[in-house]
Amino acid sequence: MEAPVTPEQIDAMNLDLDEPSMADEVTVKLTRGQLIIINAILAEHIQPKGYEHIAFAYDLFTRLQEAISTLEKTEEAFE
Repeated sequence: MEAPVTPEQIDAMNLDLDEPSMADEVTVKLTRGQLIIINAILAEHIQPKGYEHIAFAYDLFTRLQEAISTLEKTEEAFE
């Protein structure tokens, strides 16, 4: 079994998205502001090239939008 990839070993410019450990899901707690800022920065600067990168970016933005929508719906339910 391979050792997990540490943050120090990751070079975002040469990241192999096909590596099995890159498909592991993690849970992160962010504030609404942090999530919106991350979404805005990525929307402005991400430049996917090739089918795999486009699919990755689409999935990423879909998940970010779902998280933002979930936050908004939860707040409405308790008003």
